[in-house]
Amino acid sequence: MKKLLYVMFAFVLCLGMNSCKKEAAPKDDAAETEKAAVEEKEAEPPSMADIVAKAKAEGANWTVDEWKEQFKAMALATKPIMLKLAEALEMFEKDSTKGAELQEAMEKIKADYPDFEKLAKEFDTIAEGTENGKIVANDEVWGKNMMEELGIPDL
Repeated sequence: MKKLLYVMFAFVLCLGMNSCKKEAAPKDDAAETEKAAVEEKEAEPPSMADIVAKAKAEGANWTVDEWKEQFKAMALATKPIMLKLAEALEMFEKDSTKGAELQEAMEKIKADYPDFEKLAKEFDTIAEGTENGKIVANDEVWGKNMMEELGIPDL
């Protein structure tokens, strides 16, 4: 599960770095931007930092089912990132000349989620440090099914 997240994130970052042209992003209508911000706040996923802090404090005592709940919460927290990455990659796959747009999208994702990689690694380290966490982290079948159930794209 953790390897899959790392590989997907690294792959997308590598693609974003291979752009050679930058273009100015078109200006959005203020009303549309405000509406999107309200919708995003309403559908806000759990915080990765909160999940990691909880795992540090209580993870050693969690059962396999409790670890599964926390891995699911972490997946929900990363879902917006994964959806944006999938959208950017899909745009690039349809038209490979849109390297500049891909790079801009990647830079925006990185700016919006600066602690993503650090928190994901920390969570995985905590999980691997416990017997039950290690069981869940290494259960690839469960991880793939959970990601599919949550609608998180397989990059």
